[in-house]
Amino acid sequence: MSRNREPAEIIRLREAEKALNAVQNAYNQRVRQGERQLKQAQKAHEKAVESAKAELEGEKEAFAAPIDSFEGAVLYRTRLDFGGASIRLDPALGCEIEVKGGLYTPPSGEGEAKDTRTLDLHFYSPSGQLDVSAPYAKEKEAHEFAGKVAAAAKDCLRAEEEYQKNVALLSKGADETMANTHAIDMAQSALAQDKASTQSVDAAKAYLEKVKQETPKEMLKSYKRGKAQKKLVAWSVIIILCVIAAALLITWASGGFR
Repeated sequence: MSRNREPAEIIRLREAEKALNAVQNAYNQRVRQGERQLKQAQKAHEKAVESAKAELEGEKEAFAAPIDSFEGAVLYRTRLDFGGASIRLDPALGCEIEVKGGLYTPPSGEGEAKDTRTLDLHFYSPSGQLDVSAPYAKEKEAHEFAGKVAAAAKDCLRAEEEYQKNVALLSKGADETMANTHAIDMAQSALAQDKASTQSVDAAKAYLEKVKQETPKEMLKSYKRGKAQKKLVAWSVIIILCVIAAALLITWASGGFR
């Protein structure tokens, strides 16, 4: 029997199911879109928080990184380390470079020249003193390092003040970024509204149920059997196609198509 010759009750039932499927699909699509928007908002928030934290950590790491080093002595923004000891930089820090030993040149033919010279760098500040030894051959590098220590000492108060200010601003920014969940809240609210907006689906379900109640029982049973058979046929076709595809794949893998 063609659809045009179907009983009016079956046509009405089919149209009611079609209407329910349409509104249900529209509802599901709205919910899925809302869920995607919520995930996007959450990911954007996580990325912003990570970026803010990374900027804060970058500031801390940059300030804590060594400025220079020489013969085991390591210069930082606010201190000088050597041999397990440390002195805090201060604008009053001073440095003396002492030459020890000497250069001995014997008369011609009476032996080799001897150079026993070494360098001692004495750094002293209100927090203590550090002494660094170095070969005399590195005199130029010693003076350059001493100059960098002196420059860092003069700039240490400004550098630390600027660092503390930057850390405070970046920490505040990270906290504000973490607390700013406005986009997430909006997406959650919109999703909740979408999920709660089931009026169309409820109305379509109620109408379909009403149509079912008004359809003769035998006619309704016959209609359901027909749907079940169509579904079974569809699944059978899918299974057959999968079996054929698997067989072809096995044949191809074993070289059967050569």
